[in-house]
Amino acid sequence: MDEAMVFALALEVGAAVLVTWLTWRAANGSLARNDLAGVRTRITMSSDAAWRIGHRAALRPTIISGTITAAWCLTSIGLAPLRNPVSVLVAAGVLVGGALLSIPVAHRAIRRASLES
Repeated sequence: MDEAMVFALALEVGAAVLVTWLTWRAANGSLARNDLAGVRTRITMSSDAAWRIGHRAALRPTIISGTITAAWCLTSIGLAPLRNPVSVLVAAGVLVGGALLSIPVAHRAIRRASLES
């Protein structure tokens, strides 16, 4: 059981790194609009500019949730009492929560940019 929890927590760290890296790539323009990765909503997919603006805004909450997720997982791996399914669920909740919070942040930034132009 202990090895399975370490494996699950390590997967969560990998997911946090991957989500953060993909958001960073979309924010700096090296990840184009696509159907697989990034904040893919009607608003963010409406143009290349909207894609970049939205991901630039989404980068901060993504970095925060990714960092918290990775720190929680590494702490849980290091402390035997925290190596349990609840820790894995907490990590997943933080990462998914950060992704969900980044959507309205991205939309607000796109709307603000469209009002300014």
